[in-house]
Amino acid sequence: MRIGYIGLGAMGGALARHLIGKFPLSVFDLNQKAVDSFVELGATAAATPAELARNSDVVLLCLPRSSDVQAVLFGPNGAAAGLSAGKIVVDQTSGVPAETRGFAQQLEEMGVSLFDAPVSGAMATAIAGTISIIASGPEAAFQKALPVLQSISPNVFHCGERVGNGQTMKTVNNMMNVSCRLATLEVVAMGRKLGLPLERMTDAINATTARNYTSQGMLPAIAEGRQSTKFWLALQVKDIHQAIALAADQKVPMPIGAAARSILQIGLNSLGKDAQLEQMIGIIESMADTKFVGGATTAESLEAK
Repeated sequence: MRIGYIGLGAMGGALARHLIGKFPLSVFDLNQKAVDSFVELGATAAATPAELARNSDVVLLCLPRSSDVQAVLFGPNGAAAGLSAGKIVVDQTSGVPAETRGFAQQLEEMGVSLFDAPVSGAMATAIAGTISIIASGPEAAFQKALPVLQSISPNVFHCGERVGNGQTMKTVNNMMNVSCRLATLEVVAMGRKLGLPLERMTDAINATTARNYTSQGMLPAIAEGRQSTKFWLALQVKDIHQAIALAADQKVPMPIGAAARSILQIGLNSLGKDAQLEQMIGIIESMADTKFVGGATTAESLEAK
């Protein structure tokens, strides 16, 4: 089975590397350095998405937005020009479910199957090959491409035959994750300002019912001065915008999610388009006028007087 992978950014590159040596692999990305690194490992570079699709049985996409997927599939020299009946497209983009269903319908007219299979997990799990892959779409196409997905990670879940269900599940997960992350940082900032040491708070939280992914991963990283996540803040804002738009379409109020979106937007406006999600730590510190590590807290300053 010949595989093509389009989108070799931080996440896509980490996922695609697991396919090297397991399948004949063609790659395409606008970043020539990323392509060159794959060629050095044994992959073949495609000049255009159309060329990649002509030489592949299964084409995987991992792009920033659904608009990018549309351009890569149906734009000039797009993958659709090289696709033919029986081929499969797997969209790993954290995209808009309704738009992905539209792409699937267009390709179905050509005899090509498309299903979505976004991923959920930290970059470390993508590199380790243990990230969760949340797929949805035609069962026959999913089963045919399953060995490819399982080569990326054994943790593959199928959420039904309706294209977009996987992206919807990813959206739910993203909203829950970011809301919990910001809430955890907010209350820990309060604890720090009241004089509680970060390490003690982290140990206590992780031994109680308040423990969560952020308290178990990000807080120890902050205490040790190392990076806990590698993700563009602009993409996180994009994801939460999509989540709230989906909720609005279904008339579901999202007051907590909306508050999280506002905080992230403040961070993006303040830090700029090239900011990392990790830099939200500094935004929360600034809002609380405290530091998670180093510097005297209000309580400690009062004790010193």
